[in-house]
Amino acid sequence: MQTFFRQLRIQRFVGRYGAMSLAMLLCASSAIAADPFRVGVKARPIGPSLQSAFEDFFRYGRYQSSSEKLTKAETENPNEPLVYTLQAATAYQNRQKEAFLTTLPKIRAASQRMATKDSARSHLYQGIAQGLEGYFLKDSVTDLPKTLTYASSMLLEIDKAHRLSPNDPEINLFVGFVNMVLSKHDEALKNFQKAGPPYLALRGQALVYRDTNDYANAQMAVDKAIAIAPQNPELLYLKAQILVKQKNPTEAVKFFDQALKLGTQLPEGTIKQIKKERSSQVSG
Repeated sequence: MQTFFRQLRIQRFVGRYGAMSLAMLLCASSAIAADPFRVGVKARPIGPSLQSAFEDFFRYGRYQSSSEKLTKAETENPNEPLVYTLQAATAYQNRQKEAFLTTLPKIRAASQRMATKDSARSHLYQGIAQGLEGYFLKDSVTDLPKTLTYASSMLLEIDKAHRLSPNDPEINLFVGFVNMVLSKHDEALKNFQKAGPPYLALRGQALVYRDTNDYANAQMAVDKAIAIAPQNPELLYLKAQILVKQKNPTEAVKFFDQALKLGTQLPEGTIKQIKKERSSQVSG
């Protein structure tokens, strides 16, 4: 029964952390420069189109402009599951059901092809594919048993990935967000401290601190992330939320406004939520 309720928390993730947080949870992977997580012999080769698309998606919040780059990246990196994972996230944000569903077997196929040479990432992306499909079914009551099956499979696969490579920055980033969803805050914080790239790892830390009411550390973490990625509207939005928790509505409104100004490509639902939270600070 405890496992059942933990799996249900995954279905509530978007309501609490926002759609792009879920995308980040499900899509975290190596793509900036040669590899944002690993150096030397551990680095994975990444093509320029995928690198640029990942930066658009996660560093700058230019979610819609990544689509064309991902089409080119599919040609450059046909065996990289991250390409199809980002395509799935983009299709979901654009409410393109068929395009979303088309990418899922591609993620699975690419992850399976790397099973012998990169087993940990293979398990990670098989888990991501399960998580994406389970999330797609989340709003259907009739599909709830199937959704929970996907959630269980996702958790199993990422656990295998983590056991195989417990210090890998990419895997720790993903596992950190999963542990946060499961309210395992101490474990999530440890994961994020091993994770990368820095602006995503610091964002994860800020979320953990925010949710455990440690607002001073939350502010320090998000400020460090913003220093690295100052154009990221999600980070500015998070900063505003932390300021609200610190009962500083005047400063919070400034960061809500900055997030809205830079977040023209954010999903419509996220923009509405930012405006709603901003309005509550003005009217309050």
